[in-house]
Amino acid sequence: MSHGAVRFAAVSALVLAGAAAVTTCGGSPARPTPNPGTPANTPPTVTAITASSSRVEVGVPVTLTATVADAETPVENLIYTWTAGTGTFAGTGRVVTWTPGADAVTPGDFTVTLTVIERYTSGSSVLENKATGTATLHVNNSPKELADLSLRFLADFANSKIDPQECVSGFSDACSGKRAELQDITDNRHDFEILSSSLHHTSLQIGPSSTSATVHTACTFTSRVITTSPESGGCKANPGSCAFGSTQTVDGDCWTTNVYDNGRWWLCESHFAGKGPLTLFERAFFGSAPTDGR
Repeated sequence: MSHGAVRFAAVSALVLAGAAAVTTCGGSPARPTPNPGTPANTPPTVTAITASSSRVEVGVPVTLTATVADAETPVENLIYTWTAGTGTFAGTGRVVTWTPGADAVTPGDFTVTLTVIERYTSGSSVLENKATGTATLHVNNSPKELADLSLRFLADFANSKIDPQECVSGFSDACSGKRAELQDITDNRHDFEILSSSLHHTSLQIGPSSTSATVHTACTFTSRVITTSPESGGCKANPGSCAFGSTQTVDGDCWTTNVYDNGRWWLCESHFAGKGPLTLFERAFFGSAPTDGR
């Protein structure tokens, strides 16, 4: 019995050795065929995010559409998460609307980010693939920007110590009103010292194309004549209205025209409308000769 057991063990060892390495006719052992296993799962891709408008206003929804692809999972079964530094999103999936919030500092560029998640199983595990895409949108808060622009200009004008060039820095170079306003402020600085002012935004109108606007500001200026050789057209035409040392107050509507260019609003022209027919002093103060009609 012991001799037979040894022989059986030797045969078994030979069989096992044959399973481990098969000898070909050439005498070289052949490699076992590898198991291909499970193919790798490729992540989704975000190739584009498009907006229904290249210019967005605070509080106004804009539609965002993402172009997404995935080799294994239908795009409608992917998970979509939209984020931005301001505002809110409505909807789910590849197409949503984004409404910039009132807290947005404008004018400015804001990045919207889309994260796409693909969940899949591998054996008993649930795994994820992620992809991201971004889009940059320019955002304005036109009513606020326009009101602030006019108030800042008028506040600079009301401070006689501020250089005229600085006062007109918010005017568009494409508007002839910039040159006219620069001359008016230069003459005003020569002839008057503004002692006090009151400014209050009242209304504005934005044109249908959203590239032009008119802004109205209630304005009051009290000033003193500081020269006997005036430069303003109104003082030259009516020197009696600009007696040296005299102090008077003008009160009315300071209104500006505005243009939108290169992502922001600019001043174009500045005007004054009194509460009645313009007095000679009002004409003198705002640099207008009596025939000017301003």
